Amino acid sequence: MALSDWEKRPSEGSYYAERTDYVRMGDIFQDVPLAYPWPPDAAAHGEGRRKFLAGPFESGFGMLLSPTCSMIAQGAEGYAHPIRVLAPVIPIDELVGRGVVKEASLSDLRVYDHLVNYFYLPSIEEHQMPESLALLYAGITIHHDYLAERRVAQLTEPAAVHLKYKLTAFYGGVRFSHEDFSDEIS
Repeated sequence: MALSDWEKRPSEGSYYAERTDYVRMGDIFQDVPLAYPWPPDAAAHGEGRRKFLAGPFESGFGMLLSPTCSMIAQGAEGYAHPIRVLAPVIPIDELVGRGVVKEASLSDLRVYDHLVNYFYLPSIEEHQMPESLALLYAGITIHHDYLAERRVAQLTEPAAVHLKYKLTAFYGGVRFSHEDFSDEIS
């Protein structure tokens, strides 16, 4: 996909805000296990020109990928089930250092968030989370109860819409416009 085909991501200052008491897609959590067990030598994998980080990971930040509507109990309060999918959140400097993301793509990444396998996240200084990327291709499954008291941020409406935009590009291979999505809280 050409860079000119990507819409700009939300601005730095409009990514995080407390929106709900309940867990929502895009929430950022700390101190979560970030992968399945991998052999110690399985640090990178790739064919062709792409390189993907495959582990091993330790604990760190994760972003919830489970759609809010599939977690909430229909016609009742609470959650329908305890299964959650998170994407590991890895600092950009680490991804560049390991050759996964090219340093030359960073300026465009900061404007467009154009790398389809990743979701750009600005730093959250009060929780020592540096500028990072959520690895959309490396979703992990975790029990909801493990997330209790670990949430550090929620995405704003524009950032949540951008996440839907990116997930559609990643999972569906198709990009729509940001205007095709909403993330209103009722």
